[in-house]
Amino acid sequence: MHILMYHRLGGLPGPMSIPLITFTAQMRLLAEGPYRALTVADLHQAVRAGHLPGRNAVLITFDDGYLDTITDALPILDACGLPAAMAVCGGYLSPDTLPRRTPHSSQHFADAAQVLRWRDSGRDVAAHSYTHPALPPLSDAALAWQTAVDHEVLTGLLGEPPALFAYPYGAHDERVREVVARLYPMALATDERHAPHAGRPHVLPRIQVSPHWDLDAFRAALATDADPRTAQHAATQAGHRRIEGP
Repeated sequence: MHILMYHRLGGLPGPMSIPLITFTAQMRLLAEGPYRALTVADLHQAVRAGHLPGRNAVLITFDDGYLDTITDALPILDACGLPAAMAVCGGYLSPDTLPRRTPHSSQHFADAAQVLRWRDSGRDVAAHSYTHPALPPLSDAALAWQTAVDHEVLTGLLGEPPALFAYPYGAHDERVREVVARLYPMALATDERHAPHAGRPHVLPRIQVSPHWDLDAFRAALATDADPRTAQHAATQAGHRRIEGP
């Protein structure tokens, strides 16, 4: 299976903003097959069963809880009939707790009501820490606070605890994984050199979708059973072959 990671939409400068026309084409491709789009519950069930779905299974994820995940991505997902998960920071859901400046390309985040709109559309909400620090450098107390308060806020908002955590910046170590595992049955990393495996539910790696990929490159990333870095390399090579020709 593959876990896709998106951040922003709209084709803004930077490596994490996908043009809307590109995102729409990718979602249509996933909807039309032969792919199977998963929910977090599907993934959790597979983890508990001891083996993940095959190559054509895809989990779509969005990090940071940007407002454009609601305004731009959600209508496209609705039109294509696709599930997805959005990882949000509990501290970003209210102007009373939102930091004056966050380490992101946009300071426009979905608030609690908009996150509930996402959830009520049938999509999943994942945790992403309370204010998005890199977790490994934190003290034990700060690490516990960032994960536990986020869990408490999201559980109160959703009425049930999230089953999935996304490490800020994809950064984790053994201590961080142990703390996260006390609260969440699964966690998402980035750019790992191993494929998703049911035996490693707290280091589930994701493919970061590039704004430079055309559909051939996107297909190439999904065509491999290897680790995300290899999948991303395959996509880049496919893009080069298209540009250079036979």
